[in-house]
Amino acid sequence: MTSRLIRLRFLQLYRGSGDLGLFRVLLVIVVFLPLTAIFLVQHVAQRPWDAAIPAIVLYITWMIHVTRRDYHFLLAIVPHPRVVFIAEYVLFTVPVAVLLLSAALYVHLLLFLAALVVIASTVPSPAKIASRIVKLWMVPAGMFEWQGGIRKNLVVIVIFYIPGLFGFYHAGLSAASLFLLTMVFISFYSEYEPANMLAACNCRSLRFLVQKVVRHTGCFALFLLPLLLVAFVRDESRLITAGYFLAALNMLAFSILLKYYQYRPGAYSGAHQLLTTLACFISVVLPVALFFMLVNIFLAVVANRNLKSYLNDRN
Repeated sequence: MTSRLIRLRFLQLYRGSGDLGLFRVLLVIVVFLPLTAIFLVQHVAQRPWDAAIPAIVLYITWMIHVTRRDYHFLLAIVPHPRVVFIAEYVLFTVPVAVLLLSAALYVHLLLFLAALVVIASTVPSPAKIASRIVKLWMVPAGMFEWQGGIRKNLVVIVIFYIPGLFGFYHAGLSAASLFLLTMVFISFYSEYEPANMLAACNCRSLRFLVQKVVRHTGCFALFLLPLLLVAFVRDESRLITAGYFLAALNMLAFSILLKYYQYRPGAYSGAHQLLTTLACFISVVLPVALFFMLVNIFLAVVANRNLKSYLNDRN
């Protein structure tokens, strides 16, 4: 029973990865994870990495455990549900255990495994178990793309955000966080809202586009601002980090404008995912990122023309 449930969990993760898109998942697996492993192997024996990395992983595991939706279900059908929890959490954190073992941090490894057992043995509060809605009080009302996208990818966003908070140790951490978070947030705009939701703004097409781009990029800038400030501690990387910060905002504007450039009520665009992912990947070369500023002007003109039939005729 335990092995079947664990196989089912990995199958759910595989299916859930479709929300990010195949290209993004492959990019993370082939590029980001190997680079992260190399970086951690080089730094894990140095303070504060030897304690920070297991602590971050334990926090993410705890967050998953107290909000998991199948807690009562497993209590009802499995004789020893805590064995399932422990097996799942140990399997998912094998890379951290191997990392600590390779660095001869045996005490850290024992404490890490003990903490996993404690987390798996903890009973989440009824309020946490009953709640099926992630409270997003910081997301302004009306930003439905963010409401749905963050709920689907909350754990992924947390995992990608945390390395950037350590950007004062290595500038690459901040750059990687900016890149990966941008990849996640631009995926929110691949699904097009129905025409009645579009008309609810009660404004003309140009005003709608300007308000949406300014509002969403402004919120994204506030979200990324802590990563930018942390990275600014390193004098030698301030200009590059600021460049990637502006490129991230430009990519979000590109994703929004591309959405309304090819807007079709209630549709879903795989082309949007592919184009925005490729654009984000190309923007790693900062001089090339300037090209997409010109592309955004073109997209804005055509998107405004495309939305006129949905908005201007009703206002």
